[in-house]
Amino acid sequence: MLALALVGCGGMGRRHITGLHKLQEIGAQRWELVAVCDVIPENALRAANLAEDLLGKRPMVFASTEELQAASNKADAVIVTTSPDLHAPIGIVALAAGMHVMVEKPIALTVGQGASLIDAANRANRKLAVAENYRRDPINRLARALIDADVLGPLHLFSQSFSGLGGKVIITPWRHRRRSGGIVVDMGIHYADLMEYFVGPIQQVFGFNAIVDKQRVDDAGTRHDVDAEDLSVGVAQFENGAIGNWLIDLAGRGASHFTRIAYGLGGTLSIPHDRSGRSLELTLRQSGQDLRIEPAEQLALVPDFQLDDVTAKLFGGTRLSSYQLEFQHIDANLLAIEHADFAAAIIDDRAPEVDGEVGLRSLAISYGFLEAERLGRPLTIKELTGSLNTPYQSELDLPARGGVS
Repeated sequence: MLALALVGCGGMGRRHITGLHKLQEIGAQRWELVAVCDVIPENALRAANLAEDLLGKRPMVFASTEELQAASNKADAVIVTTSPDLHAPIGIVALAAGMHVMVEKPIALTVGQGASLIDAANRANRKLAVAENYRRDPINRLARALIDADVLGPLHLFSQSFSGLGGKVIITPWRHRRRSGGIVVDMGIHYADLMEYFVGPIQQVFGFNAIVDKQRVDDAGTRHDVDAEDLSVGVAQFENGAIGNWLIDLAGRGASHFTRIAYGLGGTLSIPHDRSGRSLELTLRQSGQDLRIEPAEQLALVPDFQLDDVTAKLFGGTRLSSYQLEFQHIDANLLAIEHADFAAAIIDDRAPEVDGEVGLRSLAISYGFLEAERLGRPLTIKELTGSLNTPYQSELDLPARGGVS
């Protein structure tokens, strides 16, 4: 068993504990949670209580990373689920102490900080993983298999579009502040990762953005001032020549929508909202007519498609075209898959599926639509990952500190 510490015990941190529980339920647990840490004592205690209840053992509780390091140097790895501005400072210290690190997405507040985290992992010869759950959804795995099998033929367009949740606090108020990443970047990380997961590397981006809601209301009716963009409209060009359409409208009122469609010369693939369990909608042009391909027929087009053992046990099958589970179980399952991959990367000495470089590209792309507007021209991902021409982030970027309390 690998000894694990959890830093950041708010809602996301406790969700990771439920993910560890899922691995335990299917007999695939490779982790022992030995410590939890949060600057808010109530959060750390709630996490410890949850771990004791779900995992059968109570972890040590700490109020700062300094206390954690001083009291326990036995952790093999740490999962960091704080706000993004603390990922690099905490991760760099943990890597220097010899621990492997998984940070929640995004990899860091800025590309510069993310690059510092990658450098620290390389110097320490330790694994750095970024927790990216959407691509692990069995339906997204099937979508990728169909695209890889060239069922659609050459892709020329990929559309990722969402509108809704206007005026409301989404998850936590800090996600609507630029100094914590901003909600467009926070949600855009998922979409950027999936665009490259399905279509391939993005070459360049351009966009327009706006702050529509200057205040947002939480579930208790409290208004929060916000300063991060809640509307981003852009275009991306993939290295294979395909064009990407990007729309994140978190100021949308009235009818909401979600669209994710791959367009190829042979047809279209409509991919449902992540964590919904709904089937793909595949339409192929055959003999001049557009024909809907039912889920069973979709699977027949990819006879070699098979989910990994952990995913299959969690979702109930090796070849799934849909599933029906309550949201909290879907969410925990996907986190469990992240944990399983992270452990396997350490034990088998291989790269995690979403390593630092993959996570850095997603962050660069999400910021790219903002940076390009500032500069008034398209920006290449090479420029963005190299922190060249990034005036938006330069206003946020602070040197990665050696530690935090």
